[in-house]
Amino acid sequence: MRKFFASKVDIALPILFVVSSIPAILIGITEKDWVLIALMVAVFAMVMYLLFDTYYVITQGILKVHSGFIVNKNISIESIKSIKKTDSILSAPASSLTERIEVCYGNSKTIIISPKEKLIFIAELQKQNLEIKVELL
Repeated sequence: MRKFFASKVDIALPILFVVSSIPAILIGITEKDWVLIALMVAVFAMVMYLLFDTYYVITQGILKVHSGFIVNKNISIESIKSIKKTDSILSAPASSLTERIEVCYGNSKTIIISPKEKLIFIAELQKQNLEIKVELL
């Protein structure tokens, strides 16, 4: 059994990045600064890669959290104690700023994620660990 869950992507994130990059790109074009333009294109490509290569996989006993080349974490589903809604904007393997959940596991460890199908994702985890407490309100 292997269930794949894509991260929800807030459209605001790519738009925010593009809008905030415009001044630097315009300066690069007007000054013919090809290094600046290349740098901005590279950063843009990396951000898009991370946004769209963030996903979660539930297998027998393991929750795999993947975000590009930065995060590749395996969490024992047995160690998950609770899942709760969070408004935290801390850096996390989550491509959404508004639909995040915090998974508490082990001894006081947490990870913030944003599965697109949040309720189905949580139900799949609870199938393997009935002790998981859920607070989504």
